[in-house]
Amino acid sequence: MNFKIFRRIANSPIFDRVALVMAIILLLSITMVLFNQIRTLNTSADQVSHSLTVDKEINSLFSQYDLMESAEFRSVILKDTTFEESYIDRKIEGDQILGRLQRLMESDTHQKEHLESVTKLKDSFHSTLTALHGKVNPSYADSTAMVYVDRAGKLLKDLRGLKQEMLKSNQDFLQDQLATYRRLTFLTPLTTLLLALFSIIVFTIAFFRLRRQKNQIQSSEMLLQNIVQSTDNIMNFYEPIYDSNGTVVDFKVVFANICNRDYLNLEPKDLVGKPISEVFPFVLKNNELQRMIDCYNRDETIDFERMVDVDGENYWFHTFVKAVDEGLLEVVRNNTEEFNAKESLLKANQELEVQNFIMMEAKKVAKIGSYTWNVENGPPEISDNFYRLLGCEPGKFVPTMDNYREFIHPEDLNDFDQYGEWQREQKKPRNYTYRIVTKQGKVKHLRTKGEFIEKEGESVLMGVVQDVTEQIAAENAMRVKNLELQRSNVELESFNRVVSHDLQEPLRKIQMFISRIDDSEMDRLSDRGKRYFDKINKVAARMQSLIRNLLTYSRIDNTHDNFEHIALDELLLKVQEDQSERINALEAELVWEAMPEVQGVVFQLEQLFSNLISNSLKYHSSEEAPKISIKSEQVAWDTIEAQFFKSAKIYHKITYTDNGIGFDNKNADKIFEVFQRLHPKTKYSGTGIGLAICKKIVENHRGYIHASGELGKGSVFTIYLPS
Repeated sequence: MNFKIFRRIANSPIFDRVALVMAIILLLSITMVLFNQIRTLNTSADQVSHSLTVDKEINSLFSQYDLMESAEFRSVILKDTTFEESYIDRKIEGDQILGRLQRLMESDTHQKEHLESVTKLKDSFHSTLTALHGKVNPSYADSTAMVYVDRAGKLLKDLRGLKQEMLKSNQDFLQDQLATYRRLTFLTPLTTLLLALFSIIVFTIAFFRLRRQKNQIQSSEMLLQNIVQSTDNIMNFYEPIYDSNGTVVDFKVVFANICNRDYLNLEPKDLVGKPISEVFPFVLKNNELQRMIDCYNRDETIDFERMVDVDGENYWFHTFVKAVDEGLLEVVRNNTEEFNAKESLLKANQELEVQNFIMMEAKKVAKIGSYTWNVENGPPEISDNFYRLLGCEPGKFVPTMDNYREFIHPEDLNDFDQYGEWQREQKKPRNYTYRIVTKQGKVKHLRTKGEFIEKEGESVLMGVVQDVTEQIAAENAMRVKNLELQRSNVELESFNRVVSHDLQEPLRKIQMFISRIDDSEMDRLSDRGKRYFDKINKVAARMQSLIRNLLTYSRIDNTHDNFEHIALDELLLKVQEDQSERINALEAELVWEAMPEVQGVVFQLEQLFSNLISNSLKYHSSEEAPKISIKSEQVAWDTIEAQFFKSAKIYHKITYTDNGIGFDNKNADKIFEVFQRLHPKTKYSGTGIGLAICKKIVENHRGYIHASGELGKGSVFTIYLPS
């Protein structure tokens, strides 16, 4: 555990910084020590050189004294005065040497004392030698000269004693300096070597650590690059663009990741080096560019939502902008799905609120209440509208079973208790209707249905109640109406029998007698009689057509048991063949495209198209031959503008067009009514039931038909039949 901690510390950047600081301090310390050693070594060398110079100068000085003594003694012994010049030269040189020694020994107090003694002895020595020199006479010998010779010898001996002391003192100093010098000459190379080795070690360690850190940085940069490039966010870095006054006016793209291509269809390499106002023109909207400039100037972070149009589609982005390293880092997250989900959730919440409101209102309108009852634990919970059904304000009483039983109609109380017992035992849903007496004494019929469900490990009864008082009253009224309808149907069937047999039988006899009169008695009639007879014949024929159409109309019912697959192409061929005589007589043109197969009753659909074609031939234009066109296409139910109950998702839209006399479009609905005619019967024959039959046939096939027209330009009938 401690090793791990040590390794973690050793690998931390702080350790590198501390180690580097310590290495620098240690290098500086060793360098200072080495510098001091070298300086001390130089000083020691100078001192050794100085000592040797002093030693040399001391020997030279006292050699001069010895030479001066020898010269004076020689002049005394040889009685020769020619050595005076040599003595003076030695004296001058000795004084010069003494001056140099004084300068060399200026910092040595002990030696300075010796020099002061030497100076005094030197002066006495010179005085003695000078006096001795005055006693030298070549012609005779002065007896006092020997006195000065003895004195000079004694002074010279004292000087030699000082010389020995000075030399000894200088030798001691020299030995100390030599010892220091030898020590320094040993330590300095060793210190230099240690410094060099330490430097090599430090820089080797530093090199490898820096290399490792460089590799780590490169790995981190590669990892960061991969993260930046693989992130789902747009990541861009911008540098500011300044105007001549040094004010930031825009930003230049320095880096852009590949998400710019994924979300904005912009290649990253094409963005680099360009102003963002050029490559991202949407930053000019909503003052975004100025906000980014303010963010950079204030060194802050901002975020905002933006909507961007990409190839005509709107995307929502949440943008984070942060001022870093003399630029702006922008991170853009695509939250279009989140925004859409939020919008959808908001819309769903709004719709839910509306639905809840509608549900509450619907409960009021539909007179519905609800209840939840944990049978084993406490009283039921009933809705506010349940209270209202009982004639009470919500929460007016505690809805225990005993309290609720007080509202049950006394005649239904026993059955109500049995129903409750059965439901608790069987735990099955079942509709049950009973009566209550409201707080105001009004009797209502309630229908309830409950079901047991498991909720939090317990069996809970949940159900609804509905006020069906009006429904029951309506059902009772409906029973009465049904009885009346059954009676009407019986009467209608009787009417059909009368029409089909009793009415047609006299008509057939009338037509028979008309035919006989026409064959045998027509020539005996006057012209007026013939005209009256012709009108009788036409009225009888029209009455027969009217009775036939009434029977056809009444026999079209809403049952679909006899529906079958019908190919409309084949059906139209049959209708065309049936109408061929009139078509050829009028030189009419009847064309249709490939027609679909539908479910229906064959003879009814034949009647539908036969009536339409017959109608077009009857009301044809007097200026051109009739032209009838029939087209078909499939359409979705929600694209049909016509208002009718749509029971199928796909419909066959059949468009029937003619070039007849047309009609005023304000009568588009009127033409489908029974016995409705838009033209006088004296000009166009007919009963006024044909299009009513068409409408009833289409409605019997769960379809819809409507007409449009224009006077003098023809008519268009549009039929929708379920696919």
